[in-house]
Amino acid sequence: MASEAQITGKVLKANGKRVGIRISAGPWIDGVPADLIKVRPKNGSFPAEIRAAFTVENNSDGREDYFEADCIRLMPGHPLYAAAKAAA
Repeated sequence: MASEAQITGKVLKANGKRVGIRISAGPWIDGVPADLIKVRPKNGSFPAEIRAAFTVENNSDGREDYFEADCIRLMPGHPLYAAAKAAA
């Protein structure tokens, strides 16, 4: 993760790039940790600068006509967890 990464309100900034985000803090289905926070971009996918700074998950499958937005998962202990929880 980039050392200058930060969450301010509903904006994620990393590597000089700012992007609007949606933050979800559950409740989740059984089997998903209750303290998990998901950070998603407002417009479908994160730019390359954000992707370079975080582990971004996207399980889209064009062959099955299934598409989802990018997602960054934050757990307690992550440097941005407290900021994301406060903004959720």
